[in-house]
Amino acid sequence: MIADGFTSASSPCGFPPHWPGLVLWTLLKFSTPKPKGKQIVNIPKKRRPNLSEIAYDEIKEMILSGEVAQGERILLDEISERLNLSITPIREALNKLAQEDLIQITPRTSHAVISLDAKDASDILELRLLLETFAFQTAGENLAEFPVQRFRDVFQRPELAQNYKEFVQYDAEFHSTIVAASNNKKLGKLYAYLQNLVLVELIAAAQIGGRIEAALEEHLKILDAIEARDVDLALAALRVHLKTVEKILSTIQGRKAARKNG
Repeated sequence: MIADGFTSASSPCGFPPHWPGLVLWTLLKFSTPKPKGKQIVNIPKKRRPNLSEIAYDEIKEMILSGEVAQGERILLDEISERLNLSITPIREALNKLAQEDLIQITPRTSHAVISLDAKDASDILELRLLLETFAFQTAGENLAEFPVQRFRDVFQRPELAQNYKEFVQYDAEFHSTIVAASNNKKLGKLYAYLQNLVLVELIAAAQIGGRIEAALEEHLKILDAIEARDVDLALAALRVHLKTVEKILSTIQGRKAARKNG
């Protein structure tokens, strides 16, 4: 007998004999993906370079490497031709650098590299001494992790004394590492504001004959104190180092004044 379209012969469970095949066919039919024509692949778009950022990076590097000197004017037409950029992104970059105290903008919209006088240099060094002293005093056990040998290897390289640009970068990194040793993690943000001005100072001082050799010895004395975990000795060596820099910058300012008045 046929009932409801199935034969009377059925499986022990009451299903028709062809039921397993029917189930398999149904599963295959509805689970097999159907071709949908041409597939569209979403490729993430590359971020287009921001021209003002390019100009900012290039001009900042020129300043912090000493390629353009303190007080030197930045002429928009010349820098535009050199960087192969229009005036607009260059002006935006200079405005940003002015916010970082690296560029001075006059009321007549001329641009010049920041020029630090004797008072500026003294103020910056005073703040450096204050912040780096605090870093040593709050470093605690972090001094044990200070990369003494790495910096010792760097400062003992004879060729470093012949490359003031490379020396300045290592000098800045060394002092930033001292600040980073502090347990006060807000200290780094305070010091970061000074970093650009510190580099401008270092460029000027490093070009004085014999200064790099002397600075390397001063750094090694600080490293010796750090290795001995002697904070008082480290602070004494730091004060000598920064006071020496102050004297050199004062001498530079005196020479500038003499040339100007002569």
